[in-house]
Amino acid sequence: MSNGGREDYLINILRLAEGEGVVRTSKLASFMKVAPASVTEMLHTLSDAGLVNYEKYRGVSLTPKGMECAQNLRRKHHIVERFLTDVLDIDHQAAHDEACLMEHAISDDSANRMCRIIGTRVDCDCGTCNNPCNSHKCEYTLSDLSSGDVGIISHLKSNDLSKVKKLLSMGFIPGREVVLESKQINGPRVVRIGDSIFALDTDLASTVCLEDDSNGQ
Repeated sequence: MSNGGREDYLINILRLAEGEGVVRTSKLASFMKVAPASVTEMLHTLSDAGLVNYEKYRGVSLTPKGMECAQNLRRKHHIVERFLTDVLDIDHQAAHDEACLMEHAISDDSANRMCRIIGTRVDCDCGTCNNPCNSHKCEYTLSDLSSGDVGIISHLKSNDLSKVKKLLSMGFIPGREVVLESKQINGPRVVRIGDSIFALDTDLASTVCLEDDSNGQ
């Protein structure tokens, strides 16, 4: 079976096991709409790979290695789903269905980049996930630059999705270079990004977080 099939088992064991720890094979088979014999065969494969603890008649649980894999997969699912709904305005059900397919193929790096573009922290509700997106600090913003300073966009940080979408449409993408052409006290920041020049108010400029070493110093 493909890695996607194996990963489906891991993430579904995670979903069903929360609060209990061990999942009965009959429950897993019913949830996944798979024949019990097929479930048993896959659990033996996952056990041999060190991803699950499986004991006949007692059920299955994730090993630390399997837990890490399942949590990372679910995190990617949430990131992709949020990106599709919040940035691309795709219907939630359609976004969920597409995320189920994309979660197996998208790399960790691409998922992290999506997370940074979304502009809000993506939590996968599992309580113990190691979520790199939540580690991005916002020590410097576009508002902190002085006239003539150059910065590299780290991520966008705002709970107002309309601001994030506006900045994305203007080209403020993580990784791009920005130059603060001029600023006024309590006034707009005139910013150049690529060949385009924009005037941003202080609030919008503060949404653009910069890499730690890109504060013009």
